Amino acid sequence: MPHARRLRAVIALVIVAAAFVWVAPRVSASGGGDTPVISAVQIVNDVSRRPILGLSPVTDGTVVDLRRLPHRRISLQAVIAAGAKPGSVAFTMEGTKGGSVSRIESRTPFFLCGDYVDCPLLTTPDVYTLTVQAFTGATATGSPTGAAFSIRFTVAATQDSADARPLDVLFVGNSLLGTATETTREDTPDLVRHFAALEGRPLNVTKVIHFGYSLRHTWNDGLVATALDGTRQYDFIVLQEYSTLVATNLPAARDTLLTLYAPTFRRALKPGGRVILFKNWALANPAPFRSRAAAKAAIDANYAALSAALSTPNLLAPIGDEFEKIIATKGVSHLIVADGKHPNDNAVYLDAVTLFGIVFATSPRDLAQLYLPADVAAHLRAVAATAIGY
Repeated sequence: MPHARRLRAVIALVIVAAAFVWVAPRVSASGGGDTPVISAVQIVNDVSRRPILGLSPVTDGTVVDLRRLPHRRISLQAVIAAGAKPGSVAFTMEGTKGGSVSRIESRTPFFLCGDYVDCPLLTTPDVYTLTVQAFTGATATGSPTGAAFSIRFTVAATQDSADARPLDVLFVGNSLLGTATETTREDTPDLVRHFAALEGRPLNVTKVIHFGYSLRHTWNDGLVATALDGTRQYDFIVLQEYSTLVATNLPAARDTLLTLYAPTFRRALKPGGRVILFKNWALANPAPFRSRAAAKAAIDANYAALSAALSTPNLLAPIGDEFEKIIATKGVSHLIVADGKHPNDNAVYLDAVTLFGIVFATSPRDLAQLYLPADVAAHLRAVAATAIGY
């Protein structure tokens, strides 16, 4: 009967498919393949034990300009992807002039030259290729786990033509980025551009700033589409989310970043470009948290999770950390206006020197005081410089 023949044929296909599934190779998420285990590498200031932001995460084409470092006590650390637990990490760094170093680390943190031990090649001018491979067992035993992480970067000690190349930076955010100083009527991106002009560093700024908007609102209204369509590419894309969203609704913030914005980064970033996640500050009124300390703890945890979830090279601008450092001795009003939320002139200056230091991979300690008293400006710059690794 036709019906019986069709039934027997379906059963036969199911048996064949089941057999294929049984004998097909199994790929474990914790085994080899393309599953990322090394998510990034960073240049670390061995004195402050902080990554030097702007140089970190290191990407293809990064230039470690020795003239702009506060000293030459630096090292290189592998960043492990969230949830990954390799048994060891093998490093190989080779220069075009013949210098090389190899090392296997079997316990965290994973450093090329040992924990906060200065790496001589990082202060020896050359072009280097770095390869980092994680293994399941200690001392590079077991099997490789995750794809090998490989980048090519330069260590330089002399004036380079790249210094004259304009940097392109896109700022997307709301009033926390867009509030202008009462003194000069410049917002944070404008002040970054002002500092760049004073330092002779060419900078092109694109702003998509709408007060009261979340990043999703900005996207849904089509306001950022042109900036991210690939017509212009950026060295950095600065994303500033709604003030309380990341701390109170991480799933929504993650969905906005990964579903809406992240797919555009491949076309909108230049090779070696990075995303800067603007880490907001805790507001004067911590609701729905019981205290500002609790709000800050949620900000810290959720921004770290957001950064780890993004596969594009990215870093956290430690704005909220700097606020807490200053507020601890100067009080909330030193940085936040009477509404308990927005930045005052001191805070806009602090934000701008921080972002300038990151974008140009240089210490902001000696930038101009502009409209602030010399002692206030110097203190703000010192806090920013320390926070970003200088």
